[in-house]
Amino acid sequence: MSKEAAIAIHQLGKSYEESGRRHRIFSGLNLHVNRGEFLVLLGRSGSGKSTLLNLISGIDLPDSGSVIVNGTEITALSEHNRTLFRRHNLGFIFQSYNLIPTLSVGENLLLPLELVKPLTRADRDAVAALLDKLGLADRYDTYPDRLSGGEQQRVAIARALIHEPDLILADEPTGNLDLETGRLVLEMLDTLVKKAGKTLIMATHSREVIGQADRIVSIRDRSLVSADAFGS
Repeated sequence: MSKEAAIAIHQLGKSYEESGRRHRIFSGLNLHVNRGEFLVLLGRSGSGKSTLLNLISGIDLPDSGSVIVNGTEITALSEHNRTLFRRHNLGFIFQSYNLIPTLSVGENLLLPLELVKPLTRADRDAVAALLDKLGLADRYDTYPDRLSGGEQQRVAIARALIHEPDLILADEPTGNLDLETGRLVLEMLDTLVKKAGKTLIMATHSREVIGQADRIVSIRDRSLVSADAFGS
């Protein structure tokens, strides 16, 4: 794999069983993503976008093929080591936010740091500074159920970025937001992720984000099609 590659996927295959039948999601899928690239993954609901992100992150394993992230073949790691790898190298932004309801905003952000090392005063200052940058300085001690959808998504973005991972995966990050709030969230991702030189893969069915992407691919017929092939 090139030293510039953040992700290399080779001949990926994935299927699942439902009602006694085997359904194939991917067959022989290949993808190469450069470091610092913003790639948008398009596809209809059920096309496999979330599945692909789960495979890239090591949350799920393929039936065949390999996934290499920053030079590490995560498909060859044990479940424990995949978990450790995610904690240090990946940030995941979910459409449903996935904030821990029993933790305050500040505690939600401190958790990814606490999982990899003892917390310091500098960590708490970094959390406060990031919340301030996202316009959430007064929400540090607030619990998620007291936040609007847009505020929860901004916290989810902050949580994904606080440990400064090289790779950010975003699964429909604006899917539950109104158009204006979604636009603001995308601007934050562009500022905090792309301009910082991080690698970002965003799965979406919305074409509103296309103008900000370095490259667009679409899942069709269990494989990937480049943007040029469908006129985006």
